[in-house]
Amino acid sequence: MRTNIQLDDALLAEAAKYTATRSKKGLVHEALSLYVTTKREERRRMTYRERLQRVRAKTSKVRGCGDAHELVRQDRAR
Repeated sequence: MRTNIQLDDALLAEAAKYTATRSKKGLVHEALSLYVTTKREERRRMTYRERLQRVRAKTSKVRGCGDAHELVRQDRAR
């Protein structure tokens, strides 16, 4: 997609220090790729954290190990 945007020259110069890419286009592509990767990982961690909290809440009510394992299996199946 062709887009015209105004970029902060100082920010571009600072970002260029941390990459081998020398073109503005390459730098923007690299930044967007890193942003998407970071957000995807944050979402994955949050999903895992929420599942872990649900399982912990369920297992705190259970006294036997056999039942706890079954709760974890059920949660994975979701």
